[in-house]
Amino acid sequence: MISVLINAIKVLHISMEKSKIYKLIGIFLVALFVCSTAFYIFESKANANLSYGDSLWWGFVTTTTVGYGDYFPITVLGRLFGIALMLIGISTFGFVTAAIASIFIDNKMKEGMGLMDIKFENHIVLIGWNKKSETMLKELVEDSQERKIVIVSDVERLNLPYKNTYFVHGDPTIDETLIRANIAYADIVMVVADENLMINDGMADAKSVLVCLAVDKFNTNIHLIAEVLNEENIPHFERANVNDIIVSNQMSSRVMVRSAVYKNVSSVLKELLTNSYGNELYECKVKEDDIGISFKELSMKYINDYNTIVVGIANEKVSLNPDKDRKIKKDDVIIYISNEKL
Repeated sequence: MISVLINAIKVLHISMEKSKIYKLIGIFLVALFVCSTAFYIFESKANANLSYGDSLWWGFVTTTTVGYGDYFPITVLGRLFGIALMLIGISTFGFVTAAIASIFIDNKMKEGMGLMDIKFENHIVLIGWNKKSETMLKELVEDSQERKIVIVSDVERLNLPYKNTYFVHGDPTIDETLIRANIAYADIVMVVADENLMINDGMADAKSVLVCLAVDKFNTNIHLIAEVLNEENIPHFERANVNDIIVSNQMSSRVMVRSAVYKNVSSVLKELLTNSYGNELYECKVKEDDIGISFKELSMKYINDYNTIVVGIANEKVSLNPDKDRKIKKDDVIIYISNEKL
């Protein structure tokens, strides 16, 4: 939170410097001291109780057009300097307010056009924008509204309706675009196949491989997920160090077959694969007091304590419905079905 505030102050400082607002504020302060001093010189003769501090107070409330009326000029010269200070105050505050407002509007426009640089870390980067990406973004936001998500795409403008979502415009195969998305400090990257190239599976997958190679160049430890259209191209993605390879056509075909053979399976899959309603699939690290017990004991414990069904254990590989006597280890990850995240 503090780092975000510091970055916002830095951006505002640079913008104000370029807009020459600081020079205007300097001129305003000089005019304030000159007019307040003149006010003190002329008005102190008519008001013996007037101090220089009172004159500065009068000068400030006059320039801001507040005008409390506790001090006011009664001499001709004092009133002339008062008029001058009012005109200076109205002009200065009007210009400064408009300049600062234009800075925020400009930053908002840059954000919508994807021209802002990402400074935060441990975020999720979603590369590629289409209907599938919209669904993925919605699911990610519904899973956690505090998670920061960055969309990287070459679309001209993208207005994101969710909190903590950001847009970076550019070609994701180019280093400069990935640097602006702060890919080196991201936590997860998801690469979606380019719809414009889907008429040719080989071209779409080739571009995705290039993106994955570029990402791996900046961050070899990142968790990289990629959509693959043609199963034959999987070896290329493996060479790009992709952690999770999702063959989209293959998955949709298999879901349709399972739904045809077992008619209720499709409803189960829909519920488990969305955060919109019902129970979902989650994972969590094993708890200290779970280490050493059997999978059967773990399953009974989670049903009784959390109303949760444990469906598998992940370690070096995922094991669904493992042997009931399989002992839970320190590095295990529990995969479970629940109404909410534990």
